[in-house]
Amino acid sequence: NYGNSNFDVRQRLSLSYIYELPFGRGKAWINQPGIARAVLGGWQLSGVTSYQTGLPFTPILGFDPTNTGTTAHPNIVGGAALYPANQGPADWFNNSAFVAPAAYTYGNAGRNFLRGPTTFNNDLGLQRSATFKERFTLEFTAQAFNLFNTPQFGLPNNKVGVATTGAITTVVTPERQLQLGLHLTF
Repeated sequence: NYGNSNFDVRQRLSLSYIYELPFGRGKAWINQPGIARAVLGGWQLSGVTSYQTGLPFTPILGFDPTNTGTTAHPNIVGGAALYPANQGPADWFNNSAFVAPAAYTYGNAGRNFLRGPTTFNNDLGLQRSATFKERFTLEFTAQAFNLFNTPQFGLPNNKVGVATTGAITTVVTPERQLQLGLHLTF
């Protein structure tokens, strides 16, 4: 049962950033006293963008031809493409590339040799702090998780020979979520 671990991520890129917007006192734009500086000054934009390759998975059979009481692996059909030409959530891997082995034999499909979908996510935050009466600080934050509302698909149904073989029916991150916060420090 040699193969990749269940949590083997080959590539992962994660970028985090903070950018202070160039408006307000001491900044390049809108630096003169007035309502515009009071409203637009002091804001920071922050975020996290991440990308990672898919997790590995193993195609399995719904029955045990080896009669050992274990999860059975299928045989790989020689020359068959493992992934369909129009790969998508409804058809992630090629069901016809796998067949059941002969009775009382083990299949030749290895452990975790297929890959699930990649994930790409953007989280964004906007915050501003204001100090008044020299001892009070009020901080406002607005955050968006999964900013572009991109579905991050889970692993496909790995059971070979059923109607939903290769279909992805789950997501691993929730839909876009917005969060507002107000924090008073004194």
